[in-house]
Amino acid sequence: MAEYIKREMPDMSGTGERKAYYKIKTCSNLQTEEFINKICCPGSGLNPGDVVKVMCHMVDEMKLWLAEGHTITIDDLGTFSLSIGVIDDNEVEDFDGNGKKVNAKRIGVRGINFRPDKQLVSDIARRCKLHKGYESPNNRSPYTRDERLKMAQDYIAEHHFMRVRDYEAMTYLPHSTAANELRDFCIQPTGITSEGRGNTKVYVKRGRNDDIA
Repeated sequence: MAEYIKREMPDMSGTGERKAYYKIKTCSNLQTEEFINKICCPGSGLNPGDVVKVMCHMVDEMKLWLAEGHTITIDDLGTFSLSIGVIDDNEVEDFDGNGKKVNAKRIGVRGINFRPDKQLVSDIARRCKLHKGYESPNNRSPYTRDERLKMAQDYIAEHHFMRVRDYEAMTYLPHSTAANELRDFCIQPTGITSEGRGNTKVYVKRGRNDDIA
């Protein structure tokens, strides 16, 4: 049974109105090996080695065709497409050509879009039995700052890098608060530093020779 969380939206306009939104609580993350073992359950007739080969080949083909500008639709799953944008985070021209000019060198891949198949969403919704979890007011987390730091350090140690949205999901902090706290961690002796800029920014373990920003 899945659990949903009621969270408070940031009051960006300063009206004092406390709007709420709801999100699913993440129970765990299935890594590739564990997911393959689920697929190859007893009686499935599937061999883990064959499934690995198919998955690897599928990913390679997706990279090839997405890079050529194609979209990819997998029946009962959904459609994948490229997300592009200006990669240097500097000023850009408007539609009329005013501002800093944008050329092909400034445009790059920013991510992958995924639009799920309607039947996939419907099937999951039918199976998903929700029950209420805790409420999370804005700028609050059920964890202390020290606990959140330990969570970030452990996550980076296991996954080698962490994005703001990963930290946000773990700590139940609003996005802006999570981003600000990670920036604070980078300038303190926490063993965490950052790499990249904008949407490509990630947080990694600080090397021995890294300077504290």
